[in-house]
Amino acid sequence: MESDFEVSGAIIDSWVEPCGVDDDSTRVVLQVAPKGRPRELVFVEAQSSLVPDDGWLEDLSENSCHGSPVRAFGRRMLNGFISATQLQLVR
Repeated sequence: MESDFEVSGAIIDSWVEPCGVDDDSTRVVLQVAPKGRPRELVFVEAQSSLVPDDGWLEDLSENSCHGSPVRAFGRRMLNGFISATQLQLVR
């Protein structure tokens, strides 16, 4: 069962991975420490098209944005991950 969800916090880890064999698109996975609950890490998955620009995408794939603020809106999936429909990234 999915439900609407929002998480704000800091990026702890990030990576970019292909969506599938027949799909040229990629997805971004963020490990986020929520504000006020930094020990309760949340995983956020998002299509790379939600990332504001190629510079951000490169930084996320090279782990050079750790500690950066993030706000994600989306659906909480059964596995506990957030499937993002919107990302707000701040340098």
